[in-house]
Amino acid sequence: MSDDARRLESVAPPQQARSEETLWRILDAAEELIAEKGLADASIPEIVRRAGSSVGGFYARFRDKNGLLRALEERFFLDLGRRLDALADPARWRRAPVTAIVAACAEEVVTVVRARHHLITAFLYRGIQDPDFRRDALRFRRRVSERVSALLLGRRAEFAHPQPELAIDLGVQAALALMLQDAVYGETRAAGRALGRPALVRELTRSFLAYLGVDGALRFDPATR
Repeated sequence: MSDDARRLESVAPPQQARSEETLWRILDAAEELIAEKGLADASIPEIVRRAGSSVGGFYARFRDKNGLLRALEERFFLDLGRRLDALADPARWRRAPVTAIVAACAEEVVTVVRARHHLITAFLYRGIQDPDFRRDALRFRRRVSERVSALLLGRRAEFAHPQPELAIDLGVQAALALMLQDAVYGETRAAGRALGRPALVRELTRSFLAYLGVDGALRFDPATR
């Protein structure tokens, strides 16, 4: 059994590799249908049909549709955690300028949110009533701030902001909040137009660097780094 299967607390651990494969197929099918039709219209019979499983097999693993969504949330945060670990590896950025680090972080968050915005929207809808999801989301946000801080605070001499720790934490929160809005509405509009991916990455990078007080922040263009 894989480590990911062990870490899905909302699902009884699969006892066999075959059972684990069925679990992943159900989760994959559910995520695909949520993206295609929305949470409300992604029915259990349709999910198991696409997964090549059965309704009985579904209820052997999940209490109900909320249980399925909880497992999707857990898997989503596991995936984000792996991506964060790879992004925040200090060895990757040992000789990199601050601008390159911030631009890579902006590109990562835009990429993830735009690729999985339907799923994120489903989580937000349920998170209103689910303290477990809110707890996990806040924990992950703190983890992001801590990892970004660990990368950037060694360069504090380059920041004009008098409280770099505060600026980094609030900068991360502001960027994530904007991207949650992007997930809900399916786009970010500013100055009368929708921002494409390159423009959104550029402006997130510039705003974060400017808030830190990095010299030349407003002239920085990630596309030319």
